[in-house]
Amino acid sequence: MPIVRIESSIPLPAQTPRAEALAAVADCIVRRLDVKPVQVRVGLVDLDADSVMVAGKSGESAPPWIVAWASILEGRPEVQRAAFVAELLEVLAKCYRVDESVVRVLVQDFPS
Repeated sequence: MPIVRIESSIPLPAQTPRAEALAAVADCIVRRLDVKPVQVRVGLVDLDADSVMVAGKSGESAPPWIVAWASILEGRPEVQRAAFVAELLEVLAKCYRVDESVVRVLVQDFPS
């Protein structure tokens, strides 16, 4: 069961409804990791910009902080994992209307 938690110090733009962003991430997981939709868990966690430090800055002067923590079952080929990370970066950048360079995806494998 893939679990993806997305932490962000910037809010989703008004043009991106929360449900739409969740669905886009879930679709990416289903498509790239070959799982059924009922197996997917996705969470968007909005961080208070004043309570995080990015590049030595906090609050309004800090650059955007968007990190996806993905927990997946081990055994997937490296090519599949790389395609998942690449597409998730693209999906999150599009949802948050930021450049992919500010998005990070961290993947951790767990035994099945």
